[in-house]
Amino acid sequence: MKKGNVTKRDFRRFLYGGAIVLGAALLVLLVLFLSRPTLLWYVDEDFSAAWNRILRDNAPPFSRYEVQSRPAALEPGDTSFPKGRFGFIVGRNGPEGERADGAPVVMYPNLSRTREYQDWMALALDPWMVFRKHQDPEPDRSFINLHNERGSILLPGADSRAAHAWLCQLLQTAPGVFTSDSRVWQEQGRDLVRDYPFQSGAFSYAWMQVWPLVFRDNTAVLYAPLSQARALAPERSGRLGASRFPEPEHWNRYGLQADILWAKAHNDGKQRRIHQLETAEKWLKDSKTQTFIANTIEWIPAHPSGVPYNTISWETQMAWVRSLFIWQGVNDAHNKE
Repeated sequence: MKKGNVTKRDFRRFLYGGAIVLGAALLVLLVLFLSRPTLLWYVDEDFSAAWNRILRDNAPPFSRYEVQSRPAALEPGDTSFPKGRFGFIVGRNGPEGERADGAPVVMYPNLSRTREYQDWMALALDPWMVFRKHQDPEPDRSFINLHNERGSILLPGADSRAAHAWLCQLLQTAPGVFTSDSRVWQEQGRDLVRDYPFQSGAFSYAWMQVWPLVFRDNTAVLYAPLSQARALAPERSGRLGASRFPEPEHWNRYGLQADILWAKAHNDGKQRRIHQLETAEKWLKDSKTQTFIANTIEWIPAHPSGVPYNTISWETQMAWVRSLFIWQGVNDAHNKE
């Protein structure tokens, strides 16, 4: 055999050696991959299942994550996070808003423009709108007139949030300014059904009982969260029109009542986590991501370029992007039924 020739034995040794080196390299990469820190999504209990679907179906740009439920009974603005972990808080229980003077209302100013408040990001919203059959005229302020036919306004009074939403609208004396006298709130709440043309027995009605009344032959309107209308069968939600609660004619700006889905980043203090948090935050702020989030939970995206699901979602989104503030009843902002 000539010098320099490679025998079969030498070739096999070369293959074995290369396989060992390659295997060792793959093992090192696998260990590094599995030992990478896991991003934690700390999500409100009532959104955990939806968030798992969002992460599973929307292909986020990170592969190691965990979803953990966040307790419901937290104080407004609570930013507690599992010790030694990094990631995002996601839920309705976000930052504490500005308290309206003497009124049970909190506000988030300029939210449609900034989409952030006290380092919390707004991802999606569930605004309250006035719903009607789309062929019926959009109501003006006179629709709350006592002389209207009883039943022209529908109230699911069994849900205390619906009655409180009406009170807030009626006791808003100027954009973002609410009556501060607690006695007025109590008296108006007690006399609400008597003073306005709601259906008879309004306080005994649940949501599922009032929606069929919207589709009767006569004109009727319902002040409700968008998610309530989105939950209807498509052949029914497709027959609806949505508009803002009509303000007095001399007002030149307005706010919306809405639930908000918030997100807030949490770093455990280690520099190497920053890139993963920045990647996830960029994904969260993307209009396509927010559209997917909104469609999963049947809200609207906070991003103005988000794609609305249907006509009433589009009408609601237009009201949102033009609003100057978002407000919530204090009793409703963090304690959802």
